[in-house]
Amino acid sequence: MITVLLCVHNLLIRKGLRKILEDDERIQVVAEASAPEEAVAMARVCIPDVVFVELDMPYGAGLRLGRMLAGADTDSVGVVFIAQSIDSASALRGLLSGARAFLAKSDPPHQMVAAVHAVAAGYAVLPPGLVAALEPLAMLSTATASAQADVYGVLTAREIEVLRLMATGMSNSEIAACLSVGEATVKSHVSRLLSKLGLRNRSQAVARAYGTGLISVPAQVAQ
Repeated sequence: MITVLLCVHNLLIRKGLRKILEDDERIQVVAEASAPEEAVAMARVCIPDVVFVELDMPYGAGLRLGRMLAGADTDSVGVVFIAQSIDSASALRGLLSGARAFLAKSDPPHQMVAAVHAVAAGYAVLPPGLVAALEPLAMLSTATASAQADVYGVLTAREIEVLRLMATGMSNSEIAACLSVGEATVKSHVSRLLSKLGLRNRSQAVARAYGTGLISVPAQVAQ
């Protein structure tokens, strides 16, 4: 039996998803949540095989939950992101948050069920075009730890954290929600780190993060 936890903000979508999954006799939905903190607490108790996460929850809560699950004592959990639509940019952000599969809310039921089985078996389910979109990033050389220290030694730990989140494509407001700080504080961090690194804009900062290996493309995606 594959056990599943659902974290979906919309109650109707959550109930519909539960019915779709439990129509398969080999899948059991063991818990439901509507917020990241609630879902992490439930995951620690239930230890589900798969967690369905609504990627487009308000204030970047879906991505935050992915990171929370990755950092919690729930290493065996396979995260499946479900959203209104999935493109390469949002999928990359999800991968960097620890997701193993991506589904659109319009996908047919059999595809959702198949994704659960695939993730529970240790496989990834990626949207079309994602691997091709990541190829240029996968070809970038990865810097050594000492080289990274030289590049980012001028930054504070919080500024490096903000840079990592920027590299996932998060906006200032999403970063603020993730770090539980004000948006003005995030803007200040971004301005300072750009100045310290001698960069003009966020795009250059993201390119630097990937080019130096501060952010790396998951190996299974690059292959």
